[in-house]
Amino acid sequence: MKGKFDRLLKILNLLDRDRNCTVEVLGRELGVTRRSVFRYLASLQEAEFPVYFDEGHRTYRFNQGFKLKKALLETDEILALALARKMLPFLGSRLDQAMHQLERKLLETATPSAAGRRLATAPIILAPQEKPAAAHPEKLLKELSLACLDHYLVRLTYHSLYADELTHREVEPYYLFFSPEGFWILRAYCRLRADWRTFALDRIREWEVLERPFLPRLRGSELEEDLGKGFGDYMDGEPVQVVVRFSPEIRPHLERKIWHPSQKIKILEDGSLEISLDTSGIDAVKSWLYRWIPYIADIKPEFLKKEFSASLNAQHKLLK
Repeated sequence: MKGKFDRLLKILNLLDRDRNCTVEVLGRELGVTRRSVFRYLASLQEAEFPVYFDEGHRTYRFNQGFKLKKALLETDEILALALARKMLPFLGSRLDQAMHQLERKLLETATPSAAGRRLATAPIILAPQEKPAAAHPEKLLKELSLACLDHYLVRLTYHSLYADELTHREVEPYYLFFSPEGFWILRAYCRLRADWRTFALDRIREWEVLERPFLPRLRGSELEEDLGKGFGDYMDGEPVQVVVRFSPEIRPHLERKIWHPSQKIKILEDGSLEISLDTSGIDAVKSWLYRWIPYIADIKPEFLKKEFSASLNAQHKLLK
């Protein structure tokens, strides 16, 4: 029994099966004192579970007619299930099947509210995303997630996207994120390079979670700050302030979204829009800028403007 949540869940399951739930029995099942049992029961009552003490049988029970499997599903809960169901096919067939099984069990045994019944098959369609050519990394995703939580080193064999070679390295895994390009990315400290790196899961050829813990270099909010410093899945390099001015006709499209946590927006006198942001992901910024051609009026810093212009000139020559 790991903690309070697990013990509360154990009590709920015992009550749901109409088991004998005296304080003595619960104490033995949970491996805790009588005083702790009373605290757990009080927590469940405070959470509005209908737990009461049956004086006649000297045991705790649920109120008559209440069953966990008959708990109400509210509108937002049904909607969350529907959204998750639409997203999981992109993450792999095993996760998708697991969600279908979970959804079927819930919708077969639950009693949805009136609005919930209408949303049981919510008409939600997500735009298709490009899917990695490699097999879905369900097992890898699960094992890396646990390694991040447990702070265990991971040994990787990695095939870089731009270098046709395999490298073997030990990394300190910190977190995973789903990039705008549609790939799962591991953020880790690479001991081979002695620096921070991002690893696309579809480029990992072999891996092993080592039973060797590491002392985390980042914790809590520092992890979110680390993710926010890059642009997309490009996170390394020197930080640069980027300022881009867009022509007025594209302004409504740019104002609809926050493109970077650090962004600042200014509307200029001629109606054009200026976006400034601090990022270390210059390569990703250039890719982002391509989509707004021909509505870019100016770019700073100067070196980024020159690189962007050179890329456009090279593309123009290819199309001749």
